Amino acid sequence: MLRLYLQTTCLQGRYSLQSNLHRQILSKLKCMGIYQNQYYRRFSNDTKEEEQLEQIYYGPLTPQIKAVKIFSLTSSVAGLMAQPIIVKQAATIGSTSLLVVICSMVGFFTFITPLLLHFITKKYVTEMCYDPKTCTYKATTINFFLAEKELEFTCDDVSVPEIPGMFTTFHAKGKPLFVEARHFNNPLYYAKLMGYDKPMDFKLGEIEDSDNNQK
Repeated sequence: MLRLYLQTTCLQGRYSLQSNLHRQILSKLKCMGIYQNQYYRRFSNDTKEEEQLEQIYYGPLTPQIKAVKIFSLTSSVAGLMAQPIIVKQAATIGSTSLLVVICSMVGFFTFITPLLLHFITKKYVTEMCYDPKTCTYKATTINFFLAEKELEFTCDDVSVPEIPGMFTTFHAKGKPLFVEARHFNNPLYYAKLMGYDKPMDFKLGEIEDSDNNQK
């Protein structure tokens, strides 16, 4: 009887342990399933948002611009690091005019060149995407430190200047951008941005008003 009692108690203890382990495993599996479902949903939402955007333009000079800016920034950093040594070596010569010339040359290639290069390339659009659901455009440019900047706008935010400035095709939300028409996947996107689909205004009213004023 004692043996039977011990066997039954051991079996009950094992069964209770197994049931507790089974419950814990099931609860962990449920939590993992919930996390997996949430992850899959977030991942699917991100992929859907990326699939919604259609790339309509790519700037062909993007690799060259990045390479030139990298070279310019590295040369500027090297110039800053070497400037104390150059000034010290130039001071040993004893000529003030030579020291001024050396410092001005080093300062030009260290500071002026990267700023001038950024002024020229900051308007260049490296990539442009279009969202057909919201009818919005997303233009990507490069800032001074080679980081990508995105600008979202619509056709209503675009203004084409009568006299385009240097490296400027149109303004989007007041920011000048430069694109090349031949590198659009579909010329209709360029025509829509430039307002070629809108009725043309020949400004005949202004000519008539000027003639009346002359009379």
